[in-house]
Amino acid sequence: MDIKPANFVLNARKDLVLIDWEQSGAALYTLAPEADGSWDVKEATTGASYPGITDSTEPKLVYEKYSGPYRENLAWGRPKWNVFPSWRDFYPRALDAAEVFSLGRTMWMLLEQVTQSEVEEREQITVSWSDFAEDIPEDWKGIVSRCLDPDPNERVGLLELVDFWKTLTCKDGALTECASIFPHA
Repeated sequence: MDIKPANFVLNARKDLVLIDWEQSGAALYTLAPEADGSWDVKEATTGASYPGITDSTEPKLVYEKYSGPYRENLAWGRPKWNVFPSWRDFYPRALDAAEVFSLGRTMWMLLEQVTQSEVEEREQITVSWSDFAEDIPEDWKGIVSRCLDPDPNERVGLLELVDFWKTLTCKDGALTECASIFPHA
């Protein structure tokens, strides 16, 4: 997914709406590190011969560096190997984790007011909060941090992320407004 600040607009109710759902190319400054085309993913359960896999009711995502021949499935854009179509079909949890990372990086950029030009050519982006961000609630900063966890298995889930924002929107007795924003709440 091409989740980045430039692909959001405000609607009449001042909700952020994602307007670009393309499945080809991605902004490298919001792309999850594991989705850069150089990693393959598998799901492993307890007893598998992968380091760090312990007893768990849910299989863990295990990423291995791709070492085969050159691969390309994008005629234009980057990265040249787009993992999203195969992850959508075979590893939806990996796709969710990558999208959550992109949402976290986007939220940080919007909250911290970081411009695209400040990050688009950097190889390493360090997410930090400036003194100007002191009015941003700590739980907002916390959810952004959970989105950006280096281990995709530890990131907040997509549904939990939606619930976090839904709860903020719907508190203080604003249930009528909440019902119109989240009709399935």
